[in-house]
Amino acid sequence: MKIIMTVSNPFKPDPRVYKEAKSLVKAGHEVYVIAWDREGRYPEEEKIEGFSVIRLGPKAEYGPLMALKLPFFYLKAFRAILKLNPSVIHTHDFDTAFLGFSIKYLKKKRWIYDVHDLYHTFFGIEGSTSFFSRLLSKIVEVIDLLFAKHSDHLIVATQSIGGKHEGLREHYIQRDIAPEKITTIWNVPILEEFFGYKDASKKREKFVIGFIGTVRTISNFIPLFEAVKGLKFPAKILFVGDGKSLNNLKRIVIRDHPELDIEFAGSAAYQEVAKYYKMCNVIYSFYPPRENVRRAIAIKVFEAAVMGVPIIVNADSLMEDFVREYKCGIAIKRLTPCHLKKALEFIESKELKFSPSRIIKKWNWKNEEKKLVRIYEQSLNTH
Repeated sequence: MKIIMTVSNPFKPDPRVYKEAKSLVKAGHEVYVIAWDREGRYPEEEKIEGFSVIRLGPKAEYGPLMALKLPFFYLKAFRAILKLNPSVIHTHDFDTAFLGFSIKYLKKKRWIYDVHDLYHTFFGIEGSTSFFSRLLSKIVEVIDLLFAKHSDHLIVATQSIGGKHEGLREHYIQRDIAPEKITTIWNVPILEEFFGYKDASKKREKFVIGFIGTVRTISNFIPLFEAVKGLKFPAKILFVGDGKSLNNLKRIVIRDHPELDIEFAGSAAYQEVAKYYKMCNVIYSFYPPRENVRRAIAIKVFEAAVMGVPIIVNADSLMEDFVREYKCGIAIKRLTPCHLKKALEFIESKELKFSPSRIIKKWNWKNEEKKLVRIYEQSLNTH
């Protein structure tokens, strides 16, 4: 089949979209990724491991104001989709779902809606509780549910793993989406790419605390900076990735924490991410608590765990269930410098030890690839 995926970032690449596109090419499909290059600095067309990437404008800032430019991206993407005439439209996340909805009903194509996050929870991400934020959140929640109901198949990134907390799958089932219509595709690593990476990193001279991913918030990092100031051993904080709050975070570091050893390494190709995990003694994966975080397991949690690197995560979340099940990290209830300092000291003392072998067997992309390919086989059988 000819498959078009849509994503609202420049695809640098987006790890989940990259893995899915690569797997579908491997299964014999023709895959195109239509990406929104908001930065305007990436190739307009590119071939990556068998699939094609088409990047479209307009330029736009990251953050809420991007919504003003989103319709212009929709128009360009819509034209590109019509020209390519796919068998299936596979939209990633809420902000490109409108394209799938439109193509399904205007061109009678099958539509797969792939949900990585609950977008309606983003409006209060740094504590805003204004009437306008609550109203927008409710509107997005209602529209997202409408999209889920009208899609031909719903892919979600998480479900309960048998602990206290539920995932995205349960969120939609409780809102009357048929369970048989939903498939959970976990955002786990391609083990061959992680373990095939040759370790050329230098010996660590400091205890390295890594954050690998998108910087969407600020408040979860301030207590970390304060905790590191109180450590009795030399430590370094390593940021790998970008995000709408990255420049703000850099300004705060320069202004308020110049004495700390903090490195911003920028974005990394998926094939190079393993290098950064190997540099780290611990991965920091604590986010401002909200429903999306409670139902999520960040990709860095899986990636760190399979490489034997302990993780600090939110308590009262699916991530807590994961680190408790595999004894691979520490869940923090209250994000204070004191609690963080204790967690870092415990990990530095090497009292937290775990074997990744059981994690590797279950949480790897080969298992998820089979489920993804099966969805498309079912699509072929219904046409």
